[in-house]
Parts: sequence; structure tokens; C-alpha cells
Amino acid sequence: MSYKTYPQKAMNYLKLTIALTALIFSYAGNAAEAVEKKPNILLICIDDLRPELPSFGKDYIHAPNMEKLFTQGRLFKRHYVQAPTCGASRCALLTGIYPDSKKRLSNNAIAAHDHHAQPSFPAWFKSHGYTTVAVGKVSHYPGGNMGKNWDDATKPEMPNAWTRTVNPSGEWKHAQGLMHGYANGKGRERGKTPAIEAVENARYPDDAIMDSFKTEFESLAKQDKPWLLAVGLLRPHLPFACEKKFLDLYDGKTIPNYSTSKPGKGEEWHGSGEFNGGYKTKNPNKDTAYAEQVRKHYAACVSSTDRHVGEIIKMLENSGKDKNTIVILWGDHGWHLGEKQIWGKHTLYEVALHSPLFIKTPGMVRAGEATNRVVGSVDIYPTLCTLTGLPSPERLQGTDLNSLLKDPKSGAKNKGIAISYWRNNRSEITSTEHKIFSKKDNKLLQHYDLKADPKELNNLIK
Repeated sequence: MSYKTYPQKAMNYLKLTIALTALIFSYAGNAAEAVEKKPNILLICIDDLRPELPSFGKDYIHAPNMEKLFTQGRLFKRHYVQAPTCGASRCALLTGIYPDSKKRLSNNAIAAHDHHAQPSFPAWFKSHGYTTVAVGKVSHYPGGNMGKNWDDATKPEMPNAWTRTVNPSGEWKHAQGLMHGYANGKGRERGKTPAIEAVENARYPDDAIMDSFKTEFESLAKQDKPWLLAVGLLRPHLPFACEKKFLDLYDGKTIPNYSTSKPGKGEEWHGSGEFNGGYKTKNPNKDTAYAEQVRKHYAACVSSTDRHVGEIIKMLENSGKDKNTIVILWGDHGWHLGEKQIWGKHTLYEVALHSPLFIKTPGMVRAGEATNRVVGSVDIYPTLCTLTGLPSPERLQGTDLNSLLKDPKSGAKNKGIAISYWRNNRSEITSTEHKIFSKKDNKLLQHYDLKADPKELNNLIK
């Protein structure tokens, strides 16, 4: 072999090294770009929002922004939460785990959860490169902290889950004051302040939440790193208090009387303690005029929240980030407005478990077509993992809904089942039936034919 061959070989090796190096850098650059292009997630949580919306047949409700949003993605018309109370329902959403124990059915369910063994989806997304931010009531306590007045930053409700949480107390001074706030910074006096209020040109707690949301959104919209931004709006949670202009929308309108008879002995019922004990009220089961006032104030609060949903979506669209953002709108549970002579949540009747769920994805196909498949809040976590290309952690108990996002009639032969818990009982809802069992011995306590008896007036178990 000639000595001239060695320089030629060296040159070939050099060329190969340069080519491989370029390939490696190209791969790394493409990988980084892929991370940057992962979809963002915008989660809108709405407190105590029953499906009191035109899309659910309630055409007397003024909610144009939510209705417009529903035309852009998939509305799940048969979505049920896993517990009829704020903390436990939100825990099921955030962890993908059923609240099947006493500690998981309290408002401290999220704090009691083992976040190390079973990471919440904000923690999971954070560990996979997402910036995660919460504004308002996303977990149980607005701002995500516990302690006195729920504003002790050394006691996070969900440790290591959020890049940052925001406590937008504003003129209400602390999270507990914000949660039950009235106009212009006034707080609740338990049992002394009213359950309903409407004041002209006033600021209410959700206005303070929106101030913080705007700041956080503008910050996130500037970054290349993918983000999860969750915002929790308080209304229509008690007190049913909002600007008078939203109550005026219902002036002269008739809100249906939802009242039905009190259930039989041994069935689900309670004395509406949150409503009657937490506020100064009349008895809406005996005072029909007052009952109508309460329903109109609830409707007004839905319209007030709809205004904020419109503001949120407009910010997203104006930023251009809507083209690569998954949008979820979720109600944390339903609410009795006189059904079964109950004014509140905290039952396993369908009306307390049924709430809106909406998901919009980038490049949505068949947008605007709703699905009647029965789904639950625990399904959202695994669905988000698939949508973002992340692996799902072990022990998730929900079902991936992506087939329904592609085709609203997917799985028509298997209509799904929603399982929920409250106190000592378990609820199972299918497309046609609702059964309530004792957790202790699995005895069937209540059984309703939802097709023939949608108001659940006839318990088939006698």
C-alpha cells in the first residue's frame, strides 16, 4: 500500500466524522424543536357548573362564549365526576385515581394524596419539560395553598406539581375571603350574609382571578417551552353573586322549576347544609318566589363566568397560540336547584354528578360534533398523555378518550360507565341506567331507568 493512501484514509475519516457530527447536531436540534412543538394545555375549571347551558337543552341560559367554543371541539354530553364535592372531584381529575376511600372523599383529598407514588398530571407534565402554572381554584383551595386563610405558601396542596401557583386574592385579601366573596372585597359572614347578590358595576372574585390569569398567560405566551396553564373560576359556586348586568339578562325570563318530591326513606337526601347553614336564606322548598330568585342568580353567575371564558379564549386566539394548544373546559360537579328538595351538591343523584366536559385539540376533526358516550373525569389524565406524546404513569384508572376525539361515535357498542363515590356508597351510571350500591356489602340500594325516568323519581328497588 502506498504511503499516499494514509492521508487519503485520514481525509475520508475526517469527512465521515464531520458528517456524523452534523447528523448528531441535526438530530439534537430536531429533538429540541419537537419538545418545543409539543402542544400547550389550557385547562379551565368551573366551580359547581351543572350542564345549565344551551347545548344541553337549556336555551334560556345566556352563554354565547361557551356555546361558540363548543363548536370548535368535542363536547362530552354524558360526563360525570367521580365525587359530588369540590376537593374529591378535583383530586380525581388531577390524579386519575378514583376517590374510593374516606380520606379521598374529603375536601382535603388532594393534600392527603401520595404525590410521590402517584404523581398528579401537573407534576407529570412538569417532570417532562412543561412549565406548569395554576391560577385561582384548580385544586380545592384558590391559589393552591393550605394553612390559615388558605394562603400559607409553605403548605402547598400539591407539592412539586406546579412551576408556580398564583393566589389572586386582590381586595378580598386572602384565599378564603376570595372563595366566598361578594362585591368589591366584602367577605362572607357565615349564616349572616345572603346566598344571592347582584351589584351594579362591581368587581367580584373572578375578576381578580382574571387579572392574574392575564399576567400569567402573557408570560407563558412568550416562551418556547411547552406549558400547562390551569385557571379555576369560582362562579357559580355560592354565594350566587355577580354584577347586576348578568342578572338583568334574566329579567322577564322564566327559569324552569326543577323541584321534585323529597326522596323516600333510605334514599339519597340531605338538608342542604352548605346553602342553609353557610348563608342567610329563606326556605326555597316553601317559598317559590325565593326559589325562582335563587335559580335566576345561579343562571346569572353562569353568564358571568361565560364572559370570562370568552376573555380567556380571545387572549389565546390573539396570541396565535391557539393553533398549538389543547383546550379543556371542565365543571367540577353538578348542583341541585330544588331537585329532590335539595339545594346543593353532596348526593349521588345524576344531577349532582353530571357536569360539562369539552376538549379541543390542534387540527380537530369533526369539530362541533358532540358525543353521548358516558365518560368520567379520571379519563382526562390518560387522554392528555396520549395527546402530548407522553408515557402514562402506572396505576391510572381512567380510559383514554382519543378515539372519541377523532370520532364522536367511536365505541358505540360500548357506551361506557361512570363510577362515582360519596360517603358509604358507590354510583354506576351507564347510557341507560343508574345504580347506587353500598360500598360495605355491594348491596344494590337504588336503581333508575334513565331513559324512562331521567329525573330519577322512581327507584326500582322497593
